Order: sequence, then structure tokens, then C-alpha cells
Amino acid sequence: MKNSVIRNLFLVPVIFLVFSACDMFKIDNYEGPNATLKGGIKDAVTSELVETDIQSGSTLQLKELGWAEGGLLGRVVMQNVEYQDKMMFAGRYRVEFSACNFYPHIIEEIVVEKGENIRDFSVTPYIRVRNVNIRQEGSEIVATFNLQAGNPEVRLSNVRIFLSTDMYVGEPYTSFPLSGAGHTLAYSPAIEIDENETYRLSIDLTHENNKPHFRYVRNYYFRVGAMAAIAPGGTNVGTIRRNYAPYTVINFNVP
Repeated sequence: MKNSVIRNLFLVPVIFLVFSACDMFKIDNYEGPNATLKGGIKDAVTSELVETDIQSGSTLQLKELGWAEGGLLGRVVMQNVEYQDKMMFAGRYRVEFSACNFYPHIIEEIVVEKGENIRDFSVTPYIRVRNVNIRQEGSEIVATFNLQAGNPEVRLSNVRIFLSTDMYVGEPYTSFPLSGAGHTLAYSPAIEIDENETYRLSIDLTHENNKPHFRYVRNYYFRVGAMAAIAPGGTNVGTIRRNYAPYTVINFNVP
């Protein structure tokens, strides 16, 4: 009798632990992601996509409202600033844009419904790169274009032409380094932007350091990018990213 009582006393905590473990590993009944969100970031004036870099470019940041305090969810946008998130939960979200190539702003609330949601955002880019014409002229690649400031306080820090063998052409880590004069215009201090001025950039195809980039007959991708600065005393916008025009494809081999 005494042994039986002792054995039962040992069994009670064991049974308790077993049932506790069952509760611990029981599958919860929360729903999984039930919504998608997609769209683009567009110029409020021209309705064109405000193109960016595929790396360290503009980002979309979301915070779900109505839950415990948490951080922002960063969403990478494509080079042409279209985006898509297939793993959203229906609900209310706060949208923040910062460290972009357009003026930062906050949208206090958007509502994401179950299923597919399409949402474009209208922004003011720092610089518009317009009327771009990139072509081969003999032993050079030549780009001509105009620039337009998004606001009067915007200045031009530098503008350059980028080269790559794929469509992800932009800042140096997605482009080939270029040598020779003409592929970059830099200003210190930054200058006012005259939208009537035609800028010209060029790549010397025969330069010894550039020749290895053009060793094959294939498509080459070129893109003009301008870096803005804000005039002293202007709006505090934080980190500024480069503004771009869409890329141009040229199929050729170095002459």
C-alpha cells in the first residue's frame, strides 16, 4: 500500500508534464497571410515611375496598426520602383518613406483587404532626368538629356552615366567602373538646375581601362543617374538617393 501511494505521487507530476507538453506543442489556430499588396511609386506631376537602384535604393516601410508596438517592415522595391508583397495580413498599416530619391513623407493609414490590393504612391522626386538619348557615336557612347528640380531648393551634386551587362545598372556595385573624362559631371558646391540646359556625358570605348568591358558582341545597358543636394537652409530630408532615367540597351562591340 505504501509503495502504491509513493508510485502514484511520482505519476502525478509526470502526467502533468505530459499534458503541459501537449499544450506547448499544440498547433495554433491563427490564419496565415491572406492578402497581397502591389503597385508603384510615381511622380505626382508626371505619373511616371520614380526609378531607383536595385541595391540601396528607395524602400517602402510598413507598420501594422492595432497591435503591440513593433518595428517597421521594410519592403524592397524593384529598380523601376514597382513592388509586390504576397505575404501580407489584412489590416491597417502606416506607410513611411525615408532615405529615398524623393521627398520623405508619411501616410498615416492605408487599409489592406483580404485578397489582392493595388496601391500606387504619389511622390515628389528630387530630380527628374528627362529627354534622355543614349547612342553610339564612333568610338564613344554619348548621352544627352535635361534635368528638372522637383522643388526650387534642390541642387545638382553630380550626374553620371552607368554601364552594365544586365538591366540592374546603377551605382558602382551594379555597374562597371569607367575611366577617362566625360562620364561624370560633379559640382562642389552643388549648383542650381537649369531645366533648359542640355547635358552631355560620354564613355570612351577605346580607353585601355574601358576596353575589357566591351570584349563581347552582346547587349550593353546604360543609364543616367543624378544626385541631388538641398540648398543650405532648405528642408531637412536626411539621406538622398540617386534619381534615374530608364535604361537604354545597345548591342555592339568596341570599334
